[in-house]
Amino acid sequence: MATRDYMTIGEVVETLQPAYPDLSISKIRFLEEEGLISPERTSGGYRKFSQHDLNRVDMILRLQKEHFLPLAVIREKLADFDKGKVPPELTGPGPTGTEPVALPFEEAEPVTLEDVPAALGLPASFVRELAEFALVEIAIGEHGEEISPADVRIAHAAWDLRRFGIEPRHLRMYETFAEREAAFFGQALMPAFRHRTPETRQKLVETLGELTGLTGDLKSHLLRRALGRVFEDVV
Repeated sequence: MATRDYMTIGEVVETLQPAYPDLSISKIRFLEEEGLISPERTSGGYRKFSQHDLNRVDMILRLQKEHFLPLAVIREKLADFDKGKVPPELTGPGPTGTEPVALPFEEAEPVTLEDVPAALGLPASFVRELAEFALVEIAIGEHGEEISPADVRIAHAAWDLRRFGIEPRHLRMYETFAEREAAFFGQALMPAFRHRTPETRQKLVETLGELTGLTGDLKSHLLRRALGRVFEDVV
């Protein structure tokens, strides 16, 4: 007997209702009418909700429940998300107990430079400038020049920093430090994780997650202390 790879609208409600008690079938239909979700349809016209659709509904409800955002703002947040930017409101675990939202590009194909303006909302020339300072890497793929999904976040972060007059040439030190930190982690952890098995690989992922969190906190505290010395009357 074949199993379905999708959920019905009723199953979506049943899945999310513990976290969102007021959720109803009519509410999900309304989200579709507003263009916030677009589930596929069966040949008989019934809605087919994929895991992606379920996650999207969860995102919308979370933005409403936790941050009281109107649909117009949520639509903008979803547009940013589709371009590879996770809204800051969605970076922590949600009420359903799920992990922080992952970008659509994390399991997607690389983005070609030709598609960068439409897909990411950035000029391709800016991505080339980032590549000049080794902040992203432009590779030659099947469809021409492209950047990896991992570099999408870097490009967005660098683009946002331009509002403060910070250009790619100013960011080279961050890339240098990241390479040094990665090399340091490699030296510290390689002996313990030299032999790769599914179990040790999972343990390595967990260890790296904990390490990056701790060192991120340390860097934040060190920077705050240094800023206090520069801006004595502010920080």
